[in-house]
This record gives sequence, C-alpha cells and structure tokens, in this order.
Amino acid sequence: MEKAFAYVCAAPDAAPRLLKRYCRKIYELGYVPICPKLSDSQYLQMENADEKREFQNISRQKLCRCRMLVVCGNEISNSMSAEIGTAEKRNIICTTLEGLAKIKESDEHDGL
Repeated sequence: MEKAFAYVCAAPDAAPRLLKRYCRKIYELGYVPICPKLSDSQYLQMENADEKREFQNISRQKLCRCRMLVVCGNEISNSMSAEIGTAEKRNIICTTLEGLAKIKESDEHDGL
C-alpha cells in the first residue's frame, strides 16, 4: 500500500535534530515525510540569494505534490504562513502533528 506524502512545515531556524524528530513521528504515523528544510539544506547554500530563491521554488514544488501539510512546532513564522497559504490555495489538507496523531488514533479505534 502506498503511503501519502506529508510536507513538514516548521520554523526556518528549527534545529536538524528537531526536524528529524518531526519526520520520524510522521513516518511512525504511516506517512512519507517530505522536509525540504532538512534535505535540501544539505546541498543548497542559503547564504546565496539565488540558491535561497531556488530552495523556495523547490519547497513549493514538493509541497504541491503532497497530500497534506503538517505544521510542526508551537509558533508559526512568516515562511510557515506562506506555506500554509500555498497549501490552502491548492486544497491540500493542513493539520498539526498533534492533529495527525489524533486522526491516526481515531482511525485505529474505529477499525476495532
């Protein structure tokens, strides 16, 4: 069975260890985590204005291929708001990590 892609929406300054935890939790809930902040920062230089714009374009393309956006963390930054806005315009489901866990829990409970 194919798993749905879930875009990780997190603060731009989120530490890699925190992003890895978010991805792990999403994976454990049965989704494929897509986290440009973790993966694309490995090869793009964010100090370079052209590469930073390219990062934003790549991130937007990845988001548009996902079934849902998962907001991770307690605060929403400007860049996170932009990602949420893009998702809403494209009718992509927006939820939180806690909300995703509740959905999974509800699905498991209903299946019994």
